[in-house]
Amino acid sequence: MRGLRLGLVAYPGLGGSGIVATELADRLARMGHRVHLFATERPFRLPPGSPVRYVPVDLPFYPVFPGPLYTLSLAGVLEREAARLGLELVHTHYAIPHAAAAYLAFGEGFPLVHTLHGTDVSLLGMDPAFHGPTKRALRAARATTAVSRALAREAERAFGVRPAVIHNAVDPERFRPRPERKGLYAEEGEWLLLHASNFRPIKRVPDIVRAFAKVRRKVEARLLLLGKGPEEGEARRVAEELGVLPFVTFHPPTPRPEEVLGAADLFLLASEEESFGQAALEALASGVPVVATAVGGVPELVTPEVGRLVELGDLEGYAEAILELLASPDLPGLRRRARAYAVAEFHPERITGQYLGVYEEALG
Repeated sequence: MRGLRLGLVAYPGLGGSGIVATELADRLARMGHRVHLFATERPFRLPPGSPVRYVPVDLPFYPVFPGPLYTLSLAGVLEREAARLGLELVHTHYAIPHAAAAYLAFGEGFPLVHTLHGTDVSLLGMDPAFHGPTKRALRAARATTAVSRALAREAERAFGVRPAVIHNAVDPERFRPRPERKGLYAEEGEWLLLHASNFRPIKRVPDIVRAFAKVRRKVEARLLLLGKGPEEGEARRVAEELGVLPFVTFHPPTPRPEEVLGAADLFLLASEEESFGQAALEALASGVPVVATAVGGVPELVTPEVGRLVELGDLEGYAEAILELLASPDLPGLRRRARAYAVAEFHPERITGQYLGVYEEALG
């Protein structure tokens, strides 16, 4: 495919949608496409020296308004910069409010592609304040994609669109086993259990602490919580209440999570909703098996060959799944299979090619 002039829109923070968008933009730019990434600040996971051109979306504040008007600001920047830069296609990640902002900027004649990531369908997308405009914007686009089959089915019910399913990608050169780093986070003889997220309530981080407390009664283990967010205080309170706070490490967000993930023995995910699970995919590529709740698109990622699934809220079952894997003589084989599976099924070249196919159809 010839070099394209592309605009991608993303949230810049720790969430999966921003990570997917940022890393896709970087891969496309390194392939020779001219990629401009629109966000309110430089995205957290945009590598230094990336050929991606970051375009800031300013949030002017006027006292007459109750808060910054992000949707209108983004629409104005997209309309102005698309003309100045000669953009041929704009691809938004996370529909709310990005799909509506792009529709406001371009109407129906411009090639727009929208990728749905989860709560933009299941939570915010069903809010009456957002549903109508989002539905019109999605149905007017040239193409819509979703990061899992489960999310695509949900989007069809909610918005009447049929997204193409493109799973997330992971770079196996970046995310790889790093057992030599385990000693930085755990004492000799301790198992290292890890969770990484933005600590929103939907991630149920306190439940991970509760399950860990059950595990700690049976084996020597340490829990590493990587990230930051509104549930950090509650997770600390639960850890103290259950007497495991000395064995729980809170690690701040890092632009190099691969250096932490690859050191773990198991990755833990206890979300009540999860469209796919980018952090879990990065753990698998790092050779780290996953214990997760069987919600949303997670069963499309975590299979019995690479981890365990438990029912939401079953903390006894969750702790038992952790203990079963730690005691398994096949744990080394599970690690190898986890990495091989992630590399084979979610390689960046494969996933980027699928997005380029969507672009080609949208432009055609």
